[in-house]
Amino acid sequence: MRWADLDSLNHVNNVVYLDYAAESRAMLVADGVLDGGPVRRTVVEFLRPLLLSRRPVHITSTVDGDGLVQEIRPVPEASPFARVTTTLGEPGRLIASSPADTLPCQVRRSDLGPDGLVTGVKVFELFQEARILLVASRLKALSAGRFVLGRIDVTYGQGMPWRREPYEVSSWVSRVGTSSAAVESEIIGADAVHARCSAVLVGFDLEAQRSRPYTDEEREAFASLSRPGSP
Repeated sequence: MRWADLDSLNHVNNVVYLDYAAESRAMLVADGVLDGGPVRRTVVEFLRPLLLSRRPVHITSTVDGDGLVQEIRPVPEASPFARVTTTLGEPGRLIASSPADTLPCQVRRSDLGPDGLVTGVKVFELFQEARILLVASRLKALSAGRFVLGRIDVTYGQGMPWRREPYEVSSWVSRVGTSSAAVESEIIGADAVHARCSAVLVGFDLEAQRSRPYTDEEREAFASLSRPGSP
């Protein structure tokens, strides 16, 4: 673990869990346990906050066909802090949803892997950047530290090469509950949807370090980005 792994709440940043999982998956490939093929889908469940430790994290991996489940713990006997489920296989073609609110998404050359495309971990980071920008510009009722990411589900489409002009991220709210809301996003290029993301944002009490119900003002802010027919 590194100091740079932490977010503004002093928890391990949600993207870093993907880094941990990717490192572990690479070791499985090197040991011949897993084929080093492409990834079609990744789901991360954030079960409880992970704080900085001098000890390395412990990852338990279970391989089942084209699926890989990785549970991240600070020590082997502890309950998992996060669960990463990866589906291996060639990504399919993604069809764009109806138009929604869009924000720019700039790719850096350092986001690219050896194949010249944005890596899976960096796709998660781009979605994170888009959510932060969405909250700052469209969901101003939500203040920093008042919500956390509970679950994220990313489906990969056509690979993303570097380009000078930004990609676009289209985002909308598909569900608003008592203490959680689901934000859907798509990274869109000139003629392709490169990735699709569903993220569950959970109300969070920073002082008590636990979930909390959203206020009426916060729920109204989420609802303002809903599409017709969304619950």
